[in-house]
Amino acid sequence: MNCIISHVADLDGAFPIILGSLVLEDLETYSVELDEVEAVLKKIIEKKDCYEKIYITDLNISEEMAKVIENDETLKEIVLVFDHHISNLFMNKFSFIQVIDTLNGQKECGTTLFYQYLKDHFGSPLLEKPCVKLLTELVRENDTFDFKDAFKEDAFKLGSLYSIYGREDFIAQLIKRIQENETFSFSEVEAILLKIEQERTGRYIKEKLSTMKKCVIHGIKVGLCFAESHRSLLGHEMCRDESIDLAVIINVNRSVSYRANKEAVDVNDLAFIYGGGGHKHAGGSPLPQDFLKKISETIFGTMEWEDET
Repeated sequence: MNCIISHVADLDGAFPIILGSLVLEDLETYSVELDEVEAVLKKIIEKKDCYEKIYITDLNISEEMAKVIENDETLKEIVLVFDHHISNLFMNKFSFIQVIDTLNGQKECGTTLFYQYLKDHFGSPLLEKPCVKLLTELVRENDTFDFKDAFKEDAFKLGSLYSIYGREDFIAQLIKRIQENETFSFSEVEAILLKIEQERTGRYIKEKLSTMKKCVIHGIKVGLCFAESHRSLLGHEMCRDESIDLAVIINVNRSVSYRANKEAVDVNDLAFIYGGGGHKHAGGSPLPQDFLKKISETIFGTMEWEDET
């Protein structure tokens, strides 16, 4: 059996599952948030003898967990981590972890790193299809904002298509289309849906910008809002406001996102404080424990929770 643990939040977390499904037999997959990785991994490695490989993509683990794996002769042979966040570059000291932010002048992502590994170790004809090469590039550009003019529009469209279908349907659709086709293009129906989605996204961004509040956190001028989707586009628009140095976007169901576009600003300065990290201008951190309960108690005061004993 093989296993992939990947990031639940976005396209770059979904596509390694698509790639793995093309070439790995008996595949088990987990889509998790940053703060859920180790709990899932601990349960999996309790049955380590059942797994040929355990892949972690677009995510990383703690240094303490990495030391445990590195000192276990079996685990360090079956666990492989593919990460592209500069905040985790120091984890390259472990033999089973690969963290690459930029390679040959090009920004990398979890998908591109895992794709190269699969090509090197499996040599499947499916991985050489033009559609796979194109989709991998579109995912890279969508995730890193490192655009090539020829692909920029389609990179945004692929991200929108992911939102339209939802994670599970998107994964199933893309696996089927890759298996059945040599090339990839958006269908006529998808073109209509994407136009509607673009208009809807524009309204969503405008609405969220109207709710942005400005504050200072640890001496950093911040624009803050609550939003559940389109965090990269929203963060980009928030940062157009020159009076702030950093955009903070809170998704109450998942995590906190940080975005910046000023050369002198590194979002890790703030994300690290709250247990997160990422790239210089894009990062994230987990929500505090019992976050939803604390919000509810702020609104309703003292509450009795049935799931507590």
